[in-house]
Amino acid sequence: MERRKHKGLAVVGFLFSLTAFVAHGVASYLPYWYGQSVGDNSVYGGLWQLCSKFSGKVTCSDITSPWEDDKPWYVKTCQGLAMGASLLTFIGVIIFIVKLCKGKEPGCTSAYPVSRVLFFIGGLMIFGVTGVWSAYQEDFIKENKSFAYWIEWSAGVLFIVSAILLAIRKYAPSDPYRNPTAQSNPNMTPTAQIHLNMTPAAQPYQNMPPAVQAYPYIANQGFARY
Repeated sequence: MERRKHKGLAVVGFLFSLTAFVAHGVASYLPYWYGQSVGDNSVYGGLWQLCSKFSGKVTCSDITSPWEDDKPWYVKTCQGLAMGASLLTFIGVIIFIVKLCKGKEPGCTSAYPVSRVLFFIGGLMIFGVTGVWSAYQEDFIKENKSFAYWIEWSAGVLFIVSAILLAIRKYAPSDPYRNPTAQSNPNMTPTAQIHLNMTPAAQPYQNMPPAVQAYPYIANQGFARY
């Protein structure tokens, strides 16, 4: 049986990785990693925005990029890891799409291993984002995590699962209509392959002239008359 990646595993791995990429891109930007409300007033924020709502008025401010020096180190670390995970997983998804579209091309043989490594590293980086963010924030932020934080964490899980699916080596079903004799003798001419499939009774006559090859059939027809 030919050993190749099972198509079902590849498709499921692609769906998981694509879902994780979209979830990570949305959740990492949303300002709903934590939230705390007191009456009609609330404060919430995420990696890139801090928002507050007082007397029905919402005010949001952007958090500057990771290379600025006016933020704590753990905020810079989380932003840098999130950006790195987005870049690596984006490359992995593009390579995966190319493999699914042109999987038989010679240059696509290493697509699955490359995507698997990129998804695994990206998932670990996302776990680093959520782990560092929840470990070093203030207590009221740790105790009031919101839905965007859990979406980000779930994206990391999906990337790891996708990498595991791509690492599984499973036999794909063989083609029942493929001729094993022709596969084992790919360099033989069609005439030689036909003679190879002849019955033992017919093989002794295969090198004889056509008239002689037809003689047994004629003789049999003659005996059949009597």
